[in-house]
Amino acid sequence: MEEQTYSLKWNPNPPLGVTRLVTYAVAAAVYTIIAWLGVIALPMGFLSVSALYIGMGFLIPFVLWFSGWGWVIGVIGAIVGAGILAGMPVPLAIPFGLVELVVQIPLLIVYRTLGPRFGVSPIGKDVFKPKGFVFFLIVGVILAQLWSAVTGNFMLYLFGFVPADALPVSITAWWIGNMIAVVVIGTILLGVLTPVVERLGLTVRGIIT
Repeated sequence: MEEQTYSLKWNPNPPLGVTRLVTYAVAAAVYTIIAWLGVIALPMGFLSVSALYIGMGFLIPFVLWFSGWGWVIGVIGAIVGAGILAGMPVPLAIPFGLVELVVQIPLLIVYRTLGPRFGVSPIGKDVFKPKGFVFFLIVGVILAQLWSAVTGNFMLYLFGFVPADALPVSITAWWIGNMIAVVVIGTILLGVLTPVVERLGLTVRGIIT
């Protein structure tokens, strides 16, 4: 199979079609449901904070596979699943969900730009190899989830859902829970399914198309 080239350019090839749109819609639905279940089944004691946010283990592969569509999936899941369905008022759920972009945009940029320079797959299909796993562990697990915990909790603090004295505990719990979900679920999905997703022509080589 010919090696695919991935970048941050607007790439119209392959074109956006029904199959791709259905794939992204299904991924958005899956992430939304898992995000909702995560915050109601394993709550931390604060609104929209999960002790083990399983959904993040799915979102990271979605972002690496589907690029800009992964960002859309993340925002929808955060607004609807982790926000509205979890009991957060709509006016607050929208900015809360948009914070997801602050986390996922840098993740994709690092993977698409620095990944190849370090000899790492820009879509994470080499996570079962030492170099690919270490890169994923540092970028996708440790740093991305720390940033997710800080930005997400800061928004909840501004909304009045997390008191200032509880921020260290809430940030730590969010970070650890996300890291566990991503390192277990994310690693398996990337290692097992990425070659399949790429072979089916569903990976996005640019930003959107």
